[in-house]
Amino acid sequence: MIDRNAYAEVLYPKSIYDLIDYYLREWVRREQKMRVCKNCGKYFAITGRTNAEYCDRVFDSKGRTCKDVGAIAKWTREKDTDDVFKAYRREYKKRFAWTKSGKILPEELYAWGERAREKKAECDSGKITLEEYTTWLKES
Repeated sequence: MIDRNAYAEVLYPKSIYDLIDYYLREWVRREQKMRVCKNCGKYFAITGRTNAEYCDRVFDSKGRTCKDVGAIAKWTREKDTDDVFKAYRREYKKRFAWTKSGKILPEELYAWGERAREKKAECDSGKITLEEYTTWLKES
């Protein structure tokens, strides 16, 4: 009893295992939801957003968390196998460098980018082959 009308649970742990046991039982009692982080593969408690996919653990030496780098890493892994995207990205980076050096205007890059994305969609849908798309990228 901590007040005339209030009671509180008190824990007198004799070992670290008593603390672990207490916290585990508390999580079960509160029906705390758990999920596996899609970046590091470790379990984390879902607090706040119920659709969280990444934990708050520090992931790298720069102090970034899984939440900070997880989505980017997943996107990068998915795009590593996409040859059409690789061809587009390579050509886009080259043309972007041209805008920085003053060879072309940014408006020209944006117009080219729109046409290139349309052609990429055609290649993704199978209307043109990867070789035709790559040739178009180099000649446009």
